[in-house]
Amino acid sequence: MRLILKMLSVGAVIGLVGIAPSLVDAAADPTKVVGPDTCGNCHKMEFSAWQQTHHFKTFEDLHRRPSATAIADKMGVKRIKSDGTCATCHYTQKGSAESQPIAGVSCESCHGAAQDWIKLHNVKGSLAKAQAAGFIAPEDIYALASNCFQCHTMPNEKLVNTGGHQAGSPLELVSWSQGEVRHHFLKDTKNEDATPERKRMLYVVGKVVDLEYSLRALAKATEKATFGISMAKRVAAAKADIKKIATAVPKPELQDIVTAADAVALKLNNEANVMAAVEKISEAGKKISSTYKGADLAAVDPMIPPASQYKGPVFHP
Repeated sequence: MRLILKMLSVGAVIGLVGIAPSLVDAAADPTKVVGPDTCGNCHKMEFSAWQQTHHFKTFEDLHRRPSATAIADKMGVKRIKSDGTCATCHYTQKGSAESQPIAGVSCESCHGAAQDWIKLHNVKGSLAKAQAAGFIAPEDIYALASNCFQCHTMPNEKLVNTGGHQAGSPLELVSWSQGEVRHHFLKDTKNEDATPERKRMLYVVGKVVDLEYSLRALAKATEKATFGISMAKRVAAAKADIKKIATAVPKPELQDIVTAADAVALKLNNEANVMAAVEKISEAGKKISSTYKGADLAAVDPMIPPASQYKGPVFHP
């Protein structure tokens, strides 16, 4: 941490460019998007909950916000809804040759473009087929978290340093997923809170993915400015959180993540080592998500944010 901040303070160029996925990776394939209205035909309560969120409202109000238009002006963007950088994270797009924004951040932004799986995901015994066709199921916490952090770490140096965009959001997966975006109506008409076991998984996997995508974002830093300093601080904070978890839950995958993160020297021309660390962290995160059980993670309960810290009011019909 001190090393990277020292380099940034003298205006050094960090030679870590090119390992992070493009923001385009965060978007559902517009040629296979069916749109939230189609999802809402069956998932009526979930659709109603979504309509109360900032994710929904961004479609109508983002391009009208003075802060957004100020960023657009600095970036030379004439129409926010038509600009790829803006639309990728803030809108759901549909179409082939010329995709169009049809909604804010919606169902397919999180669960994947639905054309190939929409007729499979609620059919008994067809979950694996739906997932193979691109469905990101609620059980796949790593994939869901990755979709969140791809946008909320804001891996775009120019957008931050030149445009003045916020350098990522302080996303913590439990408090953000259990607040206004919560839409858990599977059992009845009550929007149920996640179980303690699921919260533990959300917390631990969320922290791992935060570290992974903070490193991916930091890899894009090339100059002394807000972006690089902010991402260096974010990496340090995420790593500290993982170390606390690994101390409380002495599992090998968590220790592997700590080891990989500690091995990265945040210095110039170190792309290969950072890439190697990111790959190790990603591999461990996927294994944690797919093999850990919430019952094994009770030691992290004191670290999990309480309901009073949930982001936004929970929708109840």
